[in-house]
Amino acid sequence: MLLRALPGGPFDEESPLHPAVRERLQGSWDLQGHLFGQFFSYVGGLFRGDLGWSLVDAQRSVASVIAAGFRQTIWLNSLSLVFIFALGFFMALMAARRPHGWWGSSFETVSLAMVSLPSLFLGPLLVWLFAFHWDLLPAAFLDTPAHFVLPVLTLSLRPAASLARLLAVSLREAEATDYMRTARAKGLSAWHALTKHALRNSLMPVLGYAGPLIFDVLSGSFLVEVLFSVPGLGMAFVDAMGGRDYPVILGLTLFYGVCLVLISAGIDLLMKAADPRLREMP
Repeated sequence: MLLRALPGGPFDEESPLHPAVRERLQGSWDLQGHLFGQFFSYVGGLFRGDLGWSLVDAQRSVASVIAAGFRQTIWLNSLSLVFIFALGFFMALMAARRPHGWWGSSFETVSLAMVSLPSLFLGPLLVWLFAFHWDLLPAAFLDTPAHFVLPVLTLSLRPAASLARLLAVSLREAEATDYMRTARAKGLSAWHALTKHALRNSLMPVLGYAGPLIFDVLSGSFLVEVLFSVPGLGMAFVDAMGGRDYPVILGLTLFYGVCLVLISAGIDLLMKAADPRLREMP
């Protein structure tokens, strides 16, 4: 309802339409009725499994718009999450293994710099460096594996640094525990003790952070898809906002909301399965 209350619309004065044609189109799409009536009509359609039809492209249903962009978005987000966890774990383990080495000493500075880089700055910077200045990577679309590199880097570096900082703190706390001193006293190497004992007991904070991290990636993919012309759900949402395509906007918002609820519930179940103490809580 708030969206419909905003000024402008799909058939506003910027559209080169005759007033009579515009009025007829608004009537055919029920854009002139009361907002409450439109709201209950939309909710009724949801109960029937009908997300509606695009106002900009009347030949496409909202479900088909979601299906068309889902493949690109799921590839981009999945690869980004894999890279985030791989890079974050690597950075934290290297810093914990040699805390007084060159990487352990520079870890805080490097990770803080990565956390401070917003995607709106990092994306154009990577495009200028790798696509224009050095001409090493393509700058747009996802036609080949090389096209994924810049979008994934833009979407992953900041969350990976946040994950690395969280895991590094947890590993440092684990290093000071009695079971780690016992493991080293038994003759285990520093790397073996770190990966077998300290890492296992440091995963709960990481698992708790997984939900906000995934939400960050999903929301960040909107900007990344626009920057790199990725025809995914984020690009579809931005285009729908620009064209006031209300059914597509509402359908995508509902789809993302359901995904976030399911992800959050799944992470809660994983945390309860991993920590018996949580299963005892009401």
